[in-house]
Amino acid sequence: MTANWSSRPVQAAIVVLAVAFGLRLGWAAFIPVIPISDSVAYDTLANTLATHGVYGWNPTEPTTFWPVGTSALYAIIYIIFGHNFIAVVGFNIILGTVIVAQTMWLARSFFDNEIAILAGSLMALWPSEIAYVTILASELPFIFFVLSGFCAWYSPNLSKLARGAVSGLAFAAASYVRPIALLLPIVLWLTDMLNFRQLREQLPVMLLAMVVVLASIAPWSIRNTRLYDHFMLLSSNGGVTLWMGNNPDSNGVYMAPPASVEKLDEYERDKQLSAAAWRYIVDHPIDFVMRTAKKALLLHLNETIAVHWNAEGIKQRLGEGAILPLKLLMQAYWSLVLLLALVGVAMLVREDGLIPTLLHPLVATWIYFTTVYSMILVQDRYHFSSHPSIAILSSIPLVWAIRRVRSARCPIEARS
Repeated sequence: MTANWSSRPVQAAIVVLAVAFGLRLGWAAFIPVIPISDSVAYDTLANTLATHGVYGWNPTEPTTFWPVGTSALYAIIYIIFGHNFIAVVGFNIILGTVIVAQTMWLARSFFDNEIAILAGSLMALWPSEIAYVTILASELPFIFFVLSGFCAWYSPNLSKLARGAVSGLAFAAASYVRPIALLLPIVLWLTDMLNFRQLREQLPVMLLAMVVVLASIAPWSIRNTRLYDHFMLLSSNGGVTLWMGNNPDSNGVYMAPPASVEKLDEYERDKQLSAAAWRYIVDHPIDFVMRTAKKALLLHLNETIAVHWNAEGIKQRLGEGAILPLKLLMQAYWSLVLLLALVGVAMLVREDGLIPTLLHPLVATWIYFTTVYSMILVQDRYHFSSHPSIAILSSIPLVWAIRRVRSARCPIEARS
C-alpha cells in the first residue's frame, strides 16, 4: 500500500468512474427489468403522462398522491425513445455513474484526494447502487439532484447569486422527487451556526435558494390545488404515510390504509389520516418518541430492497437460489460501510468535538433525513439518500488505516 493515489487524483478518479460505469452496465446487460411494486406505479404514471399529458393512473384519473418528479423523468424518456426500459436503464446507469463523481467531488471539497477516491470507490462498488439501475424508482434521481445542490452550494467557482440560484433549482428538482428536500437550503445554512460571520454571509444564499425552490414548485402546487380546490404543495401522501408510522397498530413500516378512507378522494384521505396521526401523537407523546427512535434504528438495519425489487429478473437469469446470496452480499456490504461511517463520525468527534461534528454538512444531512423519515415511516431504501455521506465518512477510518500501514512500511523500504 505504498502507492499514493492522491498524487494522480484525476487518473484515479477516471478509473473509479470507469469501474462504476462498467459494473452498472454489466448488471444491466445481464438482469432484465421486470417492474414490481412501486416500479409498476412509476411506469404506469410515466406512460400516462407521456401518452396523454395527464399525470394519473389513466387519462381520466389524475393523481396527486405521489410527487411527479420521478414519473416525469421517465415520461420524458418515453416521449423521446418510446415506451421501453432500455432507455430508462441507460439513464439510470448515467445517473449512478455521475453520483459517484459527485461523491468524489464533495469528499475532496470537505477532506482530501485520498478520501475522495476511496469514497468514490465505495460508491462504485456498492452492490445496491449497482443493482438499482434496473429498477424504476426515485432513489437515483433524488440522490443526483440533492448532490447537485450540494455541489453548487459549496462550489468555490460560483458567486453567491449563482450558488443560491443553482442550488435552489437542484433542491427544487429533488423536492419534485421527494418533498423532504424542500428544507435542505435551511439545513445547510444552519451547519454554519457556530460561525456567526459565515452564517451571516451565507444568509443571502439560503434565502435566494429558498425563493427559487418555492417559485419552482409553485406551478405544480397550483395544479394540485385546482384539482381538489384545497391547497396542496407537492403530493397528497404525507398524511397517509404519517398515519402508517403513527397509529396504535403501526410497526413503523408500510401498512394498508383503513377501509374507512378507501372511497375518499386523495385530498380527503390524506387530511383525515393526517388528523388521526396527529391525534395519536399528541395523546401518546412518549410512545411517539420511543417509536421514532426505534424507526431510526430500523431505517439502518437492513439493505436488501434492491434484490427484492429485482427479484423477478434475478430469478429469470440466475434462478431462485440466487436471491438469498445476493441479499447476504448487499446486507454485508451495507453493514460494513455503516460501521465504518460510525467510526468515521467518532474520529471527527475526537478531532473536532461533538457539536462541530454534528453540524458537519455530511453528518447534519444524514441526521436530517433520518429524523424526518423516522418521525413518519421507514423502509431500508429511505437511507439511500445518505449513501454518499456514509461512503465519505466510511473512508475516513480506511484512509487513516492505509496511511498507518504506509508510514510503517516506508522506513523498512528505505532500509531495503
